[in-house]
Amino acid sequence: MKRRTTLRALEGVALALGAPLGWLLIQAARGVPVHVALTDHPGLYVYMLAGTALAFGLFGWVLGGRESRLQDTVRRLAELAVTDGLTGLRNARYFHTRLAEEYAEIERTGRPLAVVVLDLDHFKRVNDRFGHPVGDDVLVNTARAIAAATRHGETEARVGGEEFALLLPGSTGAEAMEVAERVRRAIAENETPLPHQGGERVRVTASAGVASTAELPGVGAQELVRLADEALYRAKREGRNRSVMAAAAD
Repeated sequence: MKRRTTLRALEGVALALGAPLGWLLIQAARGVPVHVALTDHPGLYVYMLAGTALAFGLFGWVLGGRESRLQDTVRRLAELAVTDGLTGLRNARYFHTRLAEEYAEIERTGRPLAVVVLDLDHFKRVNDRFGHPVGDDVLVNTARAIAAATRHGETEARVGGEEFALLLPGSTGAEAMEVAERVRRAIAENETPLPHQGGERVRVTASAGVASTAELPGVGAQELVRLADEALYRAKREGRNRSVMAAAAD
């Protein structure tokens, strides 16, 4: 912000040079030599330069400040548009945008891409028993556990009510399974304190489905997510609190 306001102020000062120069040109057009005009009325030109520079410089400073605040507002709004309001993770919109971008990278470099889809087990019971405020606290703590268990360059998003997704560029299915298991264990070990309950805490588990283009070559972006979802449903059917790898036959 400071740099922009300073730049605008300097631009205003530079524009102020036009006032005395313009008047000198008018005098010259009337036949008054420049040195004579400056000698006869030096105070006038000092006043025109200093006064205009001050006015334009202040105007530039104010304008630069407003431009900086506007840019900050635009950046904040852009950030809000791709951020989940409850958990602070990225939202579904951002996830699918990044998914498309990563698929473009696959076409360029051929590097694999993995998707992990996670869903909290029996989360409805938490809301029914303790209420939605506690359910929201569980989601927030789950998001923190997920973020702490992932690495730089991996995208964590909340894509549904109690559903989360990870985008893992460069990961094979085996590598993505390691991440899924690390995240699943972090969620299972996480505890959410109950307000006004004397230290009682809520624990939840999660099931995960994993799919990677390394094992599923030629699969499109939406199909990769669908296969991860199918693997997630299989994890639910097989007893929950586990990770399952997708196969082409899913």
